[in-house]
Amino acid sequence: MEDMKIIKAIKLIGLYSLTFLLVACGGGGGGGTPTTPTDPNTVFSLFAPDYFTVGHSETTNLTGSDTLGGVYTGTFSAQTQPQTTFLGEAAIPIFGQLQLTNTANGAVLSSIGTVYWSTSAADRRQLGYSESSSTTVSGTSTAIPQTAMINDFGAIGTYTDNAGNVDVDSWRLDDGGNGRAKIVELGTTEDQFGNLITSLTTITLIDTNGNSLSTTLVVYIASENATITLSGN
Repeated sequence: MEDMKIIKAIKLIGLYSLTFLLVACGGGGGGGTPTTPTDPNTVFSLFAPDYFTVGHSETTNLTGSDTLGGVYTGTFSAQTQPQTTFLGEAAIPIFGQLQLTNTANGAVLSSIGTVYWSTSAADRRQLGYSESSSTTVSGTSTAIPQTAMINDFGAIGTYTDNAGNVDVDSWRLDDGGNGRAKIVELGTTEDQFGNLITSLTTITLIDTNGNSLSTTLVVYIASENATITLSGN
């Protein structure tokens, strides 16, 4: 895969991973430890503590590969910034930076972006995001609850960028075993003619307080029929 095409996918990873929960440090999904189903009546916070507090920051080490021979190591960091406005609406910005090295060829891939959230906890919506080459604005967005139980699900929103590409994002909460849950975020990007550009699945293992324990990002790039998989550690 050409590096520029990987960079485009990495931009999506960096931005999408901010649309819901920050990828955070932690081990894998259990390392072979026996699991028992989580009580489906357990209430989980969907956002980490102080997620929207100015100065909140997290850094994740990432490793992974793509299906065309690329092997990656790198970091993803994010920090909550002071309140601002986005498209005329009060917003909380979360700045993210992703840097990966393809150890197969030495190429360094990097991306920065900012995701903007509504300021009301009772109406927490992702307003849109911006990055170096374009600004994506919200056509429709849906309030995300502060808490949820296993099998709950919902929409995040539909977002259109300057080129007419359309992102559609949704979430659900799956059983993570041993009193934990998995936030599964699904996103697709299509061009203005409805052709698939990429799809992204983000799986984040959390505790009841919303703290991230591990994360996996899987990006499919339609033009290359290739998949990039990264895991947080």
